[in-house]
Amino acid sequence: MVVRRSSGLATGDPRARVHIAAVGFEVERVTEPILSERADRVYLIVRSPHDAARPFLDEVVRRLKRARPTIEVRVRTADIWDVFGALAAMRTIFEEEGRDDRRAPGVVPIRVNVSTGTKISAIAGTLACMLWKGEPYYVQVAETWYSRQAPRVRRVNDLVRRVDPVAVYELRRPAPELVELLAALDRRGGALRKRELIRELGLDRRPVEDGRGVTPTAQAQHSRLRHRLEPLEQRWGFVATDRAGARGRVTLTPQGRLALALFGPVGSGGGVNPLNAVNQKATK
Repeated sequence: MVVRRSSGLATGDPRARVHIAAVGFEVERVTEPILSERADRVYLIVRSPHDAARPFLDEVVRRLKRARPTIEVRVRTADIWDVFGALAAMRTIFEEEGRDDRRAPGVVPIRVNVSTGTKISAIAGTLACMLWKGEPYYVQVAETWYSRQAPRVRRVNDLVRRVDPVAVYELRRPAPELVELLAALDRRGGALRKRELIRELGLDRRPVEDGRGVTPTAQAQHSRLRHRLEPLEQRWGFVATDRAGARGRVTLTPQGRLALALFGPVGSGGGVNPLNAVNQKATK
């Protein structure tokens, strides 16, 4: 649902200032960053247009409609209690806006509010920014509508309906030599010719266990590199090569940057540690 047509930049324009915010029981926490940064367009993600948060959504839309210059407001429905449902909705937005390439130059990142909605949607927003061209932000508030309601323990505090299992997916850590290759690409801007990558990794020198001091042949060097590249490209998609042979170029993919941030040295992967980002958000 599109609430208002903006007089600003069209969908897909790389200069457009775009915001995403999941809406729960918040108003100012959603609207203030959008208004202060003079966004061209905003996507509001709600669980349902008719749930208990509908009055808050209506007020958010009402305030944004009064903005000058006008802001285009688009309301999207997604399960903000499911990380994959929320992430899928955000991926659609990033693709529509042409912000699905994290390394694309000259493109204004989508700004994602990770302080509204649910903790699950906040995690999804953080992951979306790490995967695609996005910048997460957290809106701190001094007081909320429920701040003056002093919590107290009652005889019955929660009515538990059921306990649902949470599906988890195994994250297997790549072997150290594979992480080393990802880090080497990251150090050199994310892409290297195979010949350059061999030198960067020291594969042109004799193996440590080789006491004879024999330098590997060119064929042996490329064989050692291929042994590392194949699982990274074919199994995980962490790297991509543009062609076979010694002149091929190896590029670190967005998935590879995420893997490097997860499994590499602290500070690698573009300076983002997604575990810290997600864990900090999940505890607030």
